[in-house]
Amino acid sequence: MKQFYSFLFIALGLVFTSQAQNTVEVDANAEFLGFANVFETPANGGGFVFGDFWGVPDLKTTVDAGAGTVTLQPNFNTYADNPTDPFWVDQTTGEGNKTFEGNTFLEDNTLVGSELTFNGYCESNTLDAGYEVAAFIKVFNSDFSVLKLETADLVAGQNFSVNYTNVEGTDTVVQYGFFVRGINANPANEGALGSVVVAAPNLGVNDFETLNVSAFPNPSNSDWNISTGNQTMTSIEVYDTLGKKVRAISVNSNKAAISTNGLASGLYIANVSTPSGQKTIQLVKK
Repeated sequence: MKQFYSFLFIALGLVFTSQAQNTVEVDANAEFLGFANVFETPANGGGFVFGDFWGVPDLKTTVDAGAGTVTLQPNFNTYADNPTDPFWVDQTTGEGNKTFEGNTFLEDNTLVGSELTFNGYCESNTLDAGYEVAAFIKVFNSDFSVLKLETADLVAGQNFSVNYTNVEGTDTVVQYGFFVRGINANPANEGALGSVVVAAPNLGVNDFETLNVSAFPNPSNSDWNISTGNQTMTSIEVYDTLGKKVRAISVNSNKAAISTNGLASGLYIANVSTPSGQKTIQLVKK
């Protein structure tokens, strides 16, 4: 009987792998795209002005394939190129006159119609508090009647993970990357405004091997209580023996409860994700 369940678990692992999320990572060798969304400042009502493709260097993003890093900064080329244009620069105060959202991203439509996880590592974050920065997955259809956005904070010295699971047949464009949003900046203030440096996930072998996931009670006829010790979970997905996903929750804690209500008695596989990696565990419903 033990041999049977061992074989079954391996088979389930194969089924699970074929059904799980696609996973992508920060890759400084990739061909990033740039897109700018420009808004009025909050003082001028904050309304949308225009959006257009933008050169990645002009966003003030630096992609360093040799170092394996992507460095994100506030935009200041619009100020530098147009210092006397009141559209971009308030001629009275000398401050930038638009809220500039610089998006540095990859677009991969082989990912259309599937769940997606975007992982990476934030090496440093010295960005001025007046600016917003995040990693994102953006999914939309051709006429923008469907637009979905998932984001994750970029915290210095920590891995990040963005998870997209709300898949529909109308999802036709998939983008993942980063945005920096705030007032278009005076280049004289470049040093003071800081930057964010991101890279591929910092996932050593030891990080994965020491990821301790437990479930109790197991078997259960009520809830499975999942724990990851001192590591924070980001999501849990539960699959039946046919590879069908029967539960999926987002988590921001080292503990979570999964209800067994409505599930048939038997064996299930849970995929538990944290910023340091993923593990699968067996769950049994009484």
